[in-house]
Amino acid sequence: MMTSMLSNDLLTDSLQQIADALEPWLKTKKGLAKADRSRYEAMLRLYRSIVGVYKSNPDPLPDFARDQVQRMLAELQTLGNPPDEVMAEIVPKEVAEGGESFEDMMKNMGLDANLAGPEQDLMKKLADDPEELTRVMKEMAGGMPEEALWRLASENH
Repeated sequence: MMTSMLSNDLLTDSLQQIADALEPWLKTKKGLAKADRSRYEAMLRLYRSIVGVYKSNPDPLPDFARDQVQRMLAELQTLGNPPDEVMAEIVPKEVAEGGESFEDMMKNMGLDANLAGPEQDLMKKLADDPEELTRVMKEMAGGMPEEALWRLASENH
């Protein structure tokens, strides 16, 4: 399941949407505390880096790229959630305009055919709730082997 959850098709658009909403939000928040600004800027860099890894590698991700994404997700987890204002902005444009939802697109393209009932439910929930997507990504990063987390911690200090 983790490999499918880290699939390019499933995450890239959502991560890009968060990054695209976070950047202008940061520009408008002139009075933001320095620590918060630094944290959100680091978050933005990580979202963009993760999207970059997905766009520059085949799907499914090779092991080295998947490991890189997991390290970045673990770092992202330490930064907390994006601002609520940013998450509230992220609504699929098609849904906002009354068009096809992410769930409908998955069905129309036949991408849901190999998913079991619980996986289909999870995909619907993730498509409908970007905050839940962020939580799941953090959980996946938390599932990294302990030695990888120690290695990540030692690289950052």
